[in-house]
Amino acid sequence: MRRRGPDHEGVLHFDRVSLGHRRLSIIDLDDRSHQPMKSDCGRYALVYNGEIFNFRELRAGMTAKGEVFRTQGDTEVLLRGLMMRGRGFLGEINGFFAFSFYDSHENTLLLARDRFGIKPLYTAEHNDRFYFSSTLRALMDVGIPREIDMEGLALYLQLSYIPAPKTMLTTARKVLPGEWVYAGPGGVERGSFYKLPEGDHGAGEEAGDAREQLRELMSDSVRMRLTSDVPVGTFLSGGMDSAVIAALAVKAGAKPPAFSIGFPDHPYFDESVHAAATARHLGLEHHVHDVTSAELESGPDKILDAFDEPFADSSAVLVNMLSEFASRHVKVALSGDGADEVFGGYNKHRAILKSLRGGALNHTIRRALPLLCVLPASRNGSWGNNFRQLQRYGKGLQLDFNERYWAWACFTYPAEVAALLRGSMPARPPFIDALLGGLDPREFNSVLRTDMQLVLANDMLYKVDSMSMHHGLEVRVPFLDHRVVDYAFSLPASTKMDGKIGKRLLRETFASEFPTDHFPIRKKGFEAPLMHWFGGPLRTLLDELLHRERLGDEGIFDPEAVISLRRRMASKSPGDSPHTLWALLVFQYWKAKYIDQSLPSTT
Repeated sequence: MRRRGPDHEGVLHFDRVSLGHRRLSIIDLDDRSHQPMKSDCGRYALVYNGEIFNFRELRAGMTAKGEVFRTQGDTEVLLRGLMMRGRGFLGEINGFFAFSFYDSHENTLLLARDRFGIKPLYTAEHNDRFYFSSTLRALMDVGIPREIDMEGLALYLQLSYIPAPKTMLTTARKVLPGEWVYAGPGGVERGSFYKLPEGDHGAGEEAGDAREQLRELMSDSVRMRLTSDVPVGTFLSGGMDSAVIAALAVKAGAKPPAFSIGFPDHPYFDESVHAAATARHLGLEHHVHDVTSAELESGPDKILDAFDEPFADSSAVLVNMLSEFASRHVKVALSGDGADEVFGGYNKHRAILKSLRGGALNHTIRRALPLLCVLPASRNGSWGNNFRQLQRYGKGLQLDFNERYWAWACFTYPAEVAALLRGSMPARPPFIDALLGGLDPREFNSVLRTDMQLVLANDMLYKVDSMSMHHGLEVRVPFLDHRVVDYAFSLPASTKMDGKIGKRLLRETFASEFPTDHFPIRKKGFEAPLMHWFGGPLRTLLDELLHRERLGDEGIFDPEAVISLRRRMASKSPGDSPHTLWALLVFQYWKAKYIDQSLPSTT
């Protein structure tokens, strides 16, 4: 785990427990804040990844009760808070974290993961031993069985990621966001210290009051996340979310350097001009890394070895490049992640709203679906992409609300995954059905809550954490201050968005910070050039890992279905087949590296 914590390594052994830690030094750079951290009495010890942004306030409260601190950092605050209050202390923390707290007298471990899953935490039980780590690879290295979980594989092929608590291994699981775990002589116990609010408690609040309250909460969130003993920068994508974070940082008295990615060889995706305009407006030093076609071709090589479990969101290539670039200048960066899920910013959200409102357009699309499905669908051009989206929309209209959400959350439909897998398709796990069961077409906040639990925690946050920490960079997400999230979910969804413009409340709250029409209404988004990769830099790997004989010997995928998928990708109507093929390739690479152990380790 050296890349995640390049600054210090520490190990602490007790009779029956060993704790290890790699440190990325951000707050209190003194050696006394190294980990594992042991209490003065020797009874307790802590290993911890993350930041507590209100640690000074918590420390002041403890000092008033007679506690004497020997460091200036947040690690000792967490240690002493847990010594005093146990898991009751978790609700007082404003920040993100994954930790394990050991009581040597009771021989118990308390583990917990932050409210939204910003930091990863894995556990495993094997041969009467309990293991935990920030990475799945570390658990494999200590010897847990490397047996593939077919339910996890089926979910991964549908979603492009593996939702918690599942992993790709039968013996390992992810700790859920907002979950605590006790492990000790009595076994393992799990529970929650946080759940997303339900219901519209602020339904009567005036729009002006909502904007004022949101501005106040976001301003304080950004102010707290500027706390650091090392330089802090900010990501600037060209869109609204990162610009709001940068503007609030300036208002808080900071001048964080801004970091952006440009695509000079692909002008359609290049939003660095918008980012530059924001940086000029705010008076920020702006660093742009122009990604050439040649560098983009090397993208897959750089990320295939960075994931220790299969992950097929191809935009990770971009996050990896941005993180590597920013890490040359700073050790901390602010990010606008979370705004889309909290305030309703995805195209999917507008599609769901449109589907619920009925009308002649939906009726026409339903009737025309057989014809639409004949049209050439592809992500490689505007017309083809429009046809692809219309096909997905029309198919979703045929389903009830819960299944429609699931279909639109998936890159690959369940029936297509079933065709790829040899043997029977695993049933959808009960925890997924429970998530979908919380959807209510009368309350759109239920859609946003489900996105928070499914997409945000397992796709977006995993992508940012794994790519940034791969380069020793800590990314902080002010939109995911729990006070901001709790307030946003107390408001009716209609306050935050409508069927035409996403994140309406966010736009209205911070519009005065920027010139009129400063932001494009629709972001283009980054599309990895998968078709180009498969025909060029990935062709050899594709032929090797998805070869008919190899697939037949492994017995996981149907070789004929995979060959058919490759033919479809090469056709005039590939649809989303490139993404499905990318997911297969990422899995096969991971399997060869970690299960078969036939590839050399490079990280």
